[in-house]
Amino acid sequence: MSQVVSSARVTLLLGCAWLGSATKFFPMGGKGRTLLPLSPQEEATCPGVSLEALLNSTLTTRVLPALYSLVLMLGLPANALACWVLVRNFRRCSSALFLLNLACADLLFVLLLPFKISYHLLGNHWLFGDYLCRVTVALFYGNMYSSILFLTCIGLERYISVVHPFLWKGSRWMRGKVGICVGIWLMVGLGVSPLLLHPQTKQIPSLNVTTCHDVLEKKEHMSLVYYFLFLVGLGFGLPFVLMIISYSCILARLVAKGRQYRRVVRVLLLVLLVFIVSFTPSNVLLFLHSMLEATGCHNITYIWYLLALPLSAFNNCFDPFIYFYVSRDFRGWVRDASRCCPGRVKTSSGRTWEKAALALRPSEESQL
Repeated sequence: MSQVVSSARVTLLLGCAWLGSATKFFPMGGKGRTLLPLSPQEEATCPGVSLEALLNSTLTTRVLPALYSLVLMLGLPANALACWVLVRNFRRCSSALFLLNLACADLLFVLLLPFKISYHLLGNHWLFGDYLCRVTVALFYGNMYSSILFLTCIGLERYISVVHPFLWKGSRWMRGKVGICVGIWLMVGLGVSPLLLHPQTKQIPSLNVTTCHDVLEKKEHMSLVYYFLFLVGLGFGLPFVLMIISYSCILARLVAKGRQYRRVVRVLLLVLLVFIVSFTPSNVLLFLHSMLEATGCHNITYIWYLLALPLSAFNNCFDPFIYFYVSRDFRGWVRDASRCCPGRVKTSSGRTWEKAALALRPSEESQL
């Protein structure tokens, strides 16, 4: 565990130094992250990325709502069922606290999607006023990054259970996990609060629409540049590094133990792959767009970012299937809950992780 903590500290320091050097060599006075009107010179250079063309495009008015609708149809019942089953079987699963918070964050995320679906279907026209737009945007980003943080906590807990099996037992560790969950929700709440303080709607007279978050006054989106760089760094960059370190240590230790943990290794690789594929494109594009000059010709980068957001949203559909439905114990809990019978179900994944943890002797812990 100390290795992960020290690595996180080094990563955080390097990230702060890198961010400082990036802003030094690329002054932020001309940067932005929303759609911008084209100047007369830009209209001749890149007319295909004009504000009106992109807001009326098939990508934003048809493809985005279709993708978000698919996420809603899959994610709402999956995460609702996951929350219900986890609450009923809270004491049977060692990771239930982080899993339940993850499922709640995912469920809150998909409950916001009807607002985004209607917004895009109406031609990127927001009907619900500026304050509800602010709340929706803040909750959208907040629930997405809280999912990342809880996924990271689950990865670190698995690291402790396998590499340091004697550190994850007892009521002290449970109280620690409660404190971590409360701290994550508080940190996320404070982290998205700047989005509540800035107007997020903008009227586009040429299209007779009111956008939400996609087009902002220049002074508003300029003031949010540092904020989004900070959000990407601490909301994605640091958890990404911690996930890579913790899962790499687990995989290396289990692979060294032979074929008996092949199923656990496959599940861990799948979890890590889904995490990388889901969250990396949108956060990388958000960072790149924030670092680009605030010109209309760079509008296309923001459209790519909008198309990458549904990929992040699909992680809310993958989480229940990866963490719950792939294991026999969760299917047993579902059958048990459907019969309304609180019969004892022995968790197969719990036995697997106990075997993995007990196979590693305390003498080996000093090697990590």
